[in-house]
This record gives sequence, C-alpha cells and structure tokens, in this order.
Amino acid sequence: KITSRHVHSSRSARGGAAWSQRASPRAMASFSSLSTGLSTGGILGMRGLNVFIQDIRNAPSKEHEQKRVDKELANIRKKFRNTDLSSYDKKKYVLKLLYIYMLGYDIEFGHTMVVSLINATKFEEKQVGYTATAVLLNESHEFLRMVINSVREDIIGKFEHNQCLALALVANVGGREFSDSIAPDVQRILCSPTCLPVVRKKAALCLLRLYRKNKEILVAETWAAKMVKLLDNEDDLGILLGVISLLIGIVSHDYRGYEGCIPSVCAVMQRLARARAVPQDYLYYGIPSPWLQVKCMRVLQYFPTPSDPDYIRAETEVIHHVLTNTGTVKNVNKNNALHAVLFEAVNLVTNLDLPDQKSLLAESVAALGRFLDVNEPNIVYLGMSGLTRVCAPDTIKAVQSFKSKVVDKLNDADISIRKRALDLLYEMCDGTVAKDIVDSLLRYLITADFAIREELALKTAVLAEKYSAGNASWYLDVALKLVEKAGDFISDDVWHRVVHVVTDAPELHVHAARVALEKLRQNSYEEKFVRLAAYFLGEFGHKLGASEPPFGYAKLLFEHFKTSSPTTQQIILTALAKISMHPGADDDLRGRLGMLFRQHASNKEVELQQRAVEYYVMTNVGNNSQKLRSVMEPMPEWNTGSRQSKLERHLATQNAEAADAVRVNKARGGGAIAPIAPPPADVEPGTPIPTMGIADLLGGAPVPTVNGNDRRDGEANGAAASPAAARWGQVRAAVVDPMSDLLSGLGVHPGQPAAAAPSAAPAAVVDPLAASVAGMGLSTAHAAPQSNPVPTINVADCLKKLYAADNGLLYEDPNVQIGVKSQWQGNQGRVMFYVGNKSPGTLTDVALELTGNVQGLHARLAALPAQLEPKKQQQVLLELAAAGGYRAAPGLSLRYSVPGQGPVQVPLKLPYGPHRFMQPWRPANPQEFFAKWQEASARHSEAKVVTVAPAMAQGGLAAIQAALSSVRMTPLPGIDPNQKNLTAGSFARYGGGGGETFALARVESDANNPAVFRVTAASVDEATAGGVLEAILSQIAP
Repeated sequence: KITSRHVHSSRSARGGAAWSQRASPRAMASFSSLSTGLSTGGILGMRGLNVFIQDIRNAPSKEHEQKRVDKELANIRKKFRNTDLSSYDKKKYVLKLLYIYMLGYDIEFGHTMVVSLINATKFEEKQVGYTATAVLLNESHEFLRMVINSVREDIIGKFEHNQCLALALVANVGGREFSDSIAPDVQRILCSPTCLPVVRKKAALCLLRLYRKNKEILVAETWAAKMVKLLDNEDDLGILLGVISLLIGIVSHDYRGYEGCIPSVCAVMQRLARARAVPQDYLYYGIPSPWLQVKCMRVLQYFPTPSDPDYIRAETEVIHHVLTNTGTVKNVNKNNALHAVLFEAVNLVTNLDLPDQKSLLAESVAALGRFLDVNEPNIVYLGMSGLTRVCAPDTIKAVQSFKSKVVDKLNDADISIRKRALDLLYEMCDGTVAKDIVDSLLRYLITADFAIREELALKTAVLAEKYSAGNASWYLDVALKLVEKAGDFISDDVWHRVVHVVTDAPELHVHAARVALEKLRQNSYEEKFVRLAAYFLGEFGHKLGASEPPFGYAKLLFEHFKTSSPTTQQIILTALAKISMHPGADDDLRGRLGMLFRQHASNKEVELQQRAVEYYVMTNVGNNSQKLRSVMEPMPEWNTGSRQSKLERHLATQNAEAADAVRVNKARGGGAIAPIAPPPADVEPGTPIPTMGIADLLGGAPVPTVNGNDRRDGEANGAAASPAAARWGQVRAAVVDPMSDLLSGLGVHPGQPAAAAPSAAPAAVVDPLAASVAGMGLSTAHAAPQSNPVPTINVADCLKKLYAADNGLLYEDPNVQIGVKSQWQGNQGRVMFYVGNKSPGTLTDVALELTGNVQGLHARLAALPAQLEPKKQQQVLLELAAAGGYRAAPGLSLRYSVPGQGPVQVPLKLPYGPHRFMQPWRPANPQEFFAKWQEASARHSEAKVVTVAPAMAQGGLAAIQAALSSVRMTPLPGIDPNQKNLTAGSFARYGGGGGETFALARVESDANNPAVFRVTAASVDEATAGGVLEAILSQIAP
C-alpha cells in the first residue's frame, strides 16, 4: 500500500533532496486514507505506479529525482491526450499526479481528468477522483465549480459510500458556492434518523465547514430548534461529537438564539460523567469519550451562566467529579485524556459565575498544584500553565501557596518549564510577596539562559515598579541591579522607564546620583547602565553637595566616553554639557569640555556632531554659559502616574494569545445571568440570494430615484431628559481625560449631559393603536388601522436584530411573512426580501415599494408580482450603493389585498444605515485616534444618554464592546484614558470619490449607575454620525 511512510522514507534516504516544499497535512491524510480504503489488489496491481514510486525512492540525488518526475509528467500528459483511456489507466495516472504533487512539485495539468473521475459510476474511480480533488484543488479553484452538481447528486443519492466521499470533499475544500448549493441537503442528512451514523457524522462536519464559509445558511430562528432536537434524541456518541463540534462553530460566532441547547449539553455531560449508556467503542482507557466531554465543556463557555438551578447543579456536579477524581497514572495516553478533561473543566469554572465558585476554584488550584510534584516534565508544564490561567484576585492566595515550588522550577533542566515558571511567578505576584519574587528573579538573572533573559528582565522591572509603593528606594536599587546585570538583554524602554520614575520622585534624586557614581568608580562598563548613570549625574549630580565636585564625576564620564558606542556618547555629551552648568563648575572645566566638544564637531556621526557643535557654542563662546543656563535646567517631571507604563504595554503585546473561547465573565465579579430561551419554531430556511450585478448603481445606466420625504428616526422623539441624564452632571473623571478638550468645542463635555430633546406637543386625539404600532417600530402616518392586521411578531425586536444580523425576519402578520438576507461588500449591498403568503387564499394588489428620498444612497428595488398564490414565496432584490453619507435607509411600504377584507398598507423601517458599509480601523497609537476625533468632532458629533437593559448593565463594558462590534464599529480598548469608557472607530469608502469617511464613537459610563451610559458619535459627515449613533443605540438601548 502507498502510505505517508513511503513519502517520508523516500526523502529521509537523501537529506533534503527537493523536500523544501513539503506536502500539506491534508494531502498526507487524504493519500493515506486513500491507500487504506482501496483494496490491496487495487494498489499493488498497478505495476506502473509501484515502479514509479520505487524509482523515486531510489533516486540518488535531487537532480535524478527531478529528471524522473519530468519524464513521468511528459508521459502522463501524452496519455491524457488519448480520449479512450481505460478506467485502470485513469486511476493509475491520477494517482501518479497525486504522488508527484505530494512530493512538492506543481501540477499544471490533469485537473479535468481528476474531476471527471468524480462523475464515474464505479466506486473505485469515484474514490480516486474525490481524494485527488481534495488534495490538488482548493476552494477558489475554478475547476471545483465543475463538480458541484456531481457532488450534490452523490450527497442526495442512496449509496452511503458515495455520500461519505462527497461530504468528505466538501468538508475539506467546500467554499461559499458549495454552501449556496448543498447546505439544505446536508442539513436534511444530518437531521434524518434513517441515514447511517457514519454519514451523519460527516454531514455535521461538512455543515460546519459550510457555516464557516457562509454564516447565512444557519439562522438561529430556524436552526436552533433542530440542534436541540439532535442533542436530545441522539444516542450515538459519534454523531453527538459532530453535532457538538458544529454547535461550537456556531456559538463562537454568536450564541444568541441557541441558549435552549444548554440543558441538552448538560444532559450529555452527565451521561458521560456517570458512564451511562456508553458503548465499548467510546471508552478510551476506561474514560467515556474524553473528546466529547471536552467539547461539551468548551461549548458551555460561550454562553452566560444559566439561571435555572437544575442546569447549574448539573454543571457543578460534573465539574466537581472531574476535579476530585482526576489523578496521574502511568499510562501516557490515559494521562493525556484525563488532563484534557481536567483543564477544560478548570476553564469552565473560570468562565462561569457559579454559586459554588469559590470552592470550585479552590479545588481547581489544588488539582493543578498536585502536578508540580510529579517527575514527568510534561505534567509539570501543564500544571504550571493551568495555574497561570487561573490566577485572579480570588485565587491568587491559593496559587501563592506553591511559590517555593515554582521558584525551584526556575532551575529545572527543561527550558520550557523554566519559562512557564517565570510566567507563573509574574501572575501570582502581589504586594505581599513582591519582594521575595523579585529577589528570586534577580538571583536567577545571573544564571538564566540568554533566550529567557530579556523576558525575565522585563517582568522583573514591571513587578518592581508596580509594587514599590511606599518604598521607592527599593525600586531604584532593583532597577539599577537589573540594568547593570542584564544590560545587553534589555531594551532601551527599561532604562527609559527608570529615568521617568526617578525624575518624578525627588526623594530618589540624591540616592540615584550617588549609586550611579559609586558603580562608575567600580568600573561598570555595561552600556545601558553608563547611559543611565550619565543621565542621573547630569540631572542630579549637583545635589551631591561639596563632597562631590563636578570635576570629579565629569572626569569619570569622560573616561567612559572613550570606550562607549556612539549612542552612549550622545547621552554622555548631554550630561557633560549639563554638568558644566552645575554649581561649582568653573571655566577650567568648561574649557576642558570645550576641547572634547570641538574634537567631535566633525564626527561622522551626524547626531554626535550636531550635539558637539551646539554644546560648544553654549558653554565656550562668549558669555553664552550664563545666558543659556536656563536651557540646561533639570528635566521636568514626566507625570508617570497618569500614563500607562510602556513596559506593561510591551509585555501585554508580547504575551498576547488568541482567546480559545468568548470570555463571557472573565473578571468573575458577577456575570450576566441568561434565562434559558425556548427553542424557536422549526421553519424551513430561505433560499440563497441570487447573484445580480449592481455596478450601474454608481455609474453607467441611469438610476431610478424614489420619492418621498427624508425620514430621520431616532432624533427629536419628543422624550424629555431621563433621570439618568440629569444625574450625568455628577459624574467626574477619575483620571486626566485628553478627550475632554476634544469634546469641549461641541458643547458636549465629559461629566455633563447632552441637551435633552424638546418635548413634543400632546396629540389632540388618542389613537388606541398608535402605542402598540409605535412599540413595534412602525410608523402610523400612512397606515390604515381599519383593515391592518396585528403583527404576529415583535417588529421592533426583529428590527433591532437586523441592525446587526445579515438575515432574519422583518415583518409577519396572519397573511404575510417577510424575511431578509443581505450581503455587503465595499460600498455596495444586496438585500433579498422573501415575501411569503401564509393565508389560504390568493393575495392581490401585492406591492413592495421604497418610500423616502435619501441623499447619498442609491437604491433599486425589483418588482413584486401583483398576485401571490397561497403558501408561495417570492423573492425581491433590493440593491444599495452608498455614494455619500446618509442617515437612514429609505422606508418600505407593503401593500396587499385580502379577499373579503379589503386593502392593507404597512409602512416598515429598514435597518440599513451607513454602519453597513463600515470597515475596521485600528489606529497605531492613541494620538492617531485623538487626531481623528478632533477632526471629526469639529465637524459634527451627536451624543445621547441611555439607560441600558439589566442584562447589558451586568455585562459591563464587555457587553458594550460586543454591541459595537455587531454594528461594525471596531472597539478600541485602552485608547480612552478612563478605563471605564470605551472608544470605537471604523471608516467607509463611499462611491462619490471622497476617500475614507471615518466614524468614531465613545461610550462613557456613569460612576453612580452602571446601567447609564452616554454614547457620542462623531464624523466629518453629519448624516454618517447620526446614522452610526442610531445603529449603536439600537443594540444597547432597551
């Protein structure tokens, strides 16, 4: 049989011959699967293929191999010109091409032959065709489009082997075109109890691939109920494993709508924990399907903590069982399975807000701490990794109980364990153990490997500064030792930070200058320490008093100047120029220094040359030394207390890791409690949006316009200022806020409420339907209450969802249902309306029309047939193109007549504001954001104080950040100096040729009420700012 071993052995026989381009894991797995799947005679009987493989393995050099491959490719190309190839020859030559491709050679022909094998009737030919296609082609290859119909025919066919081949192909290389064509068929197979389990397992993984390529194929309103049914009614653990994998893929994108799956997942967890009804095939070293246990715990991390005590108790029991019954055994494979389940249980504890949180966290720390006493390095590494992840304010004391063991691990023979020990010591450090940990790190710095010294020095510096409150001299001693011992392994940011801290602490000035002078006299030649000492002596040397005259330490710096690098010489020159102005410095000292300055006035280093010339003029020409003495005054304070340490930012960037799951409640201070929502009704998913060109919307063919008045919803709504807005004036910033200056020119100041909208005049006649219709997001201006049916859904909630989602329901009453699916790219969008007739009779005079003339947005709506048969659905395409800024999309008017009831006219609002065309923007630094904010807010900004729903308030800034992301505003945490505020920014490229139009947002929290926020949107375009604000409010307002 041909296996991956042959490929490796053919390469290992010759060190590196043409193996620079290695086969991908997918190729190796596919070919190995092919070799084991075909009959023995099918491979061994292909004599030409075996001879070719043997020749490749025996090739003495890369050149010989290349020659043999070229010869074989020429022969295959010649054979493929013959249209009468037998089935045997087709398989043989395609397998040769596949093998050549796995060796790393490009295949530029033969794709048609490969694809044609999929259309064959024999299983052996199909298997070769599917395997070669999965390896040779990728999802964007044009040849892959030729097999979509054939693949679909095999999927919906009656032969299970063909179904498995087709599903495996799509799961490997399926793209968006596959999702549009076969997603409903794959869903039907997955949900069908009559299909074989092996087919349904592949269908689940295939559907996961399609969902990743096109999120619109699975809508929560229609698919969540089917997921619950699959989890509840399925006994086969293999199918459950595939379904849980699919659920993870879905909820990692958006968990909303799938809360009904939580009870089912908890039931699966309990079944596995109690080893109930677990087949022998799914017992791995006696552990019931550990992979399924891991996936069940992982999927629960994406949901908020459920409010039902039964489900909380089920989760707690399983976690407690895992934490208390997981140990270490001799079998490595069983250890891996046990520990995988244990670590996922720990992750689940840290991400949920359970009633027994403290006891479970204590059990988690104890279970992980036991790993430190094991002699197996891998287990020790895993234990320290787990302890590092669970370090938090409520667990740090328990983790600190293992401090001595972790310090000992700094001297372990395995460098990976030493690095992990350093990470754990950094995470467990607080004010009570800071000195012990820093002293241990300084002792370890002397013998530490070069590969770890930079990170070690950085973390030591951060810890010393962070926990030096009330003991600044201790920080200075640590910093000087650090720079002296590890100067070559630290960046300039470390000694720069020492300069900042010492400059801001007058009590350290004399001590810093004295220690620097003593170290220089001891011949400390470390470059970065010399720079630091030069700065200290230049700034604070005059404070040493008469016992240390300027001539003495100037001479010391001059000696180090001779052997220093140009960068260090620049700093020493500046220090000497300042020393020449110190009290006690005479003309003789200035003259000697002047000779040094003149000597380097023609230095080839431009920076050194310029400093030397300027300092010579300032100190030795005329009476400049007296006139320019103020230029050499000590540096002002850096105000480090109001700035984040650059070292901490660098460390955060260096240690940043992609989150494995959405951290719903990372702080563990109280998370949002989500009720278990009932599963939505089981509704058939809509058909995909057809492709239609819209290039002429911005040019070419004339664009039809729509008539009506411009509607700007969400502004003067007649509501008086809320009590939260009145209290906003009491909020005061806790830190210096640079954005206050940016907002001051607008009449909108941090800590002050935005002006309330004027109250609307009361209506003369009370309309009993007005309140209910307004609550649904409908306008009553053109409605006909006498004949309008009452909607069967909450239209306002649907509209709110559609501000963020691409598909969902827009409107539904007893007669008509309107669903939407949308696609957006650049400044263009396509919205497909699915208008369905729910009534038993034919609807007449059916029309869907745009209302309102929106400047800056080109819109074109296709015609809807005037009659709609019962239980039928029509698709209507709306094409949008943003030529400039606008506030809101045009309105939509639905008209139809019901036999015997009269005409119906329903005005609807569309949620397609300018936020739909926004693209992500991330500034390089806060200054870039402030510059954009200044520019935008000077043109136009809008602010509104809003009281959010209780669930949103409990979620805090994390929930606000998710809401901003859902309307395509890129959250920018850390930009706002107030950590309780959040900023966001995006931009749109409108089609009018005006370049990028930025839209920025700021969400400020009320210190007195966690449910009150002020939202400000700014943009150079007034309409864009208003539209973005409306979109944001749609997601956070109750």
